[in-house]
Amino acid sequence: MSVSRAPSGTKSTGPSPSEMSDYKYLLTLRDFRKLAGSRANGKASEIAARHPKGNQFIMRPEAVRQFLQGQGVDYKFRVIAHANLKGGIGKTTSAISLATRAAQYGFRTCILDVDPQASASLALDCLPGDEDPIFYDVWDNPEVTLEGALKHIQPNLSILPSSLENSLLDTALIKPAVQKSAVENICKQLRRLKYDLVIVDCPPSLGAATISSICAANTIVVPISNDAFSFKGLELTLAEVKAICEAFRIRKPEIKVLFSRYDKRERISGEAIRVLKTKYSNYLLPGFIRTSTKFSNALSRHETIFASGAKSNPREDYDQFARSLLKIQLKADA
Repeated sequence: MSVSRAPSGTKSTGPSPSEMSDYKYLLTLRDFRKLAGSRANGKASEIAARHPKGNQFIMRPEAVRQFLQGQGVDYKFRVIAHANLKGGIGKTTSAISLATRAAQYGFRTCILDVDPQASASLALDCLPGDEDPIFYDVWDNPEVTLEGALKHIQPNLSILPSSLENSLLDTALIKPAVQKSAVENICKQLRRLKYDLVIVDCPPSLGAATISSICAANTIVVPISNDAFSFKGLELTLAEVKAICEAFRIRKPEIKVLFSRYDKRERISGEAIRVLKTKYSNYLLPGFIRTSTKFSNALSRHETIFASGAKSNPREDYDQFARSLLKIQLKADA
């Protein structure tokens, strides 16, 4: 993986064709035209470029951003945490898929991996070395230490990686005031570094890292599967978010539930959808994520499904997920 510069906040319209090799995640011309409809007429050719490693036409992220801003898309700073007290439900896959798609849409994005299992860091081939700092090392002085700890996947996409040492956060963040502010202070510094979007991958437990992430988040995504344990995790997560916000006297974040393991061959998936629509309709995101081997195939290459422009069900599903959360909802016709 090549290391690139963090976003500088300049007014550049994006990289030149020769610089495109620094990017792993770029919006294809086909995806742009599908999103923009007739609005793309006469505009797509201006901001498209041929990728130097292939014949595919792709879009400069800053130019895509400029176009979408002109259509009313808001790039205000926000923090989206992915949390569920039950593991194994697609939390990390959802977090990194959202992050990479957001980067393609021109959001200057940073993934904050606070899960000691470091699944997001591993998936993106960004595991820290023995001497590399992680959240545990930078939370108490982010103004000085954070920027140097980031690993840059491409110019508008970075990650603060995790390792097993983050399991010590329950001791380091034992004071309530510190729990409340630790992730928030990291996010404030990322905002100063010109990031628009922070995606937090929380551990599947109610420890200090999860509590601090809930305090910092504007939105909490709760991925859920179709099993009873997953639904129990959802109930516990919703209850704990409420309790944490009441204890710290902070505004409750927006909560969105994502059905991340839909399999039409299983009757239980249909039953789970019905329960979600009946009991959690106020939280439920539109659509669902269909199961596919595409996820494991992409992760084996240390990338997400958005590294390829090939059509697939999960790619379509996660695009809908990203556009819903980021409020990128353009009509097909102008």
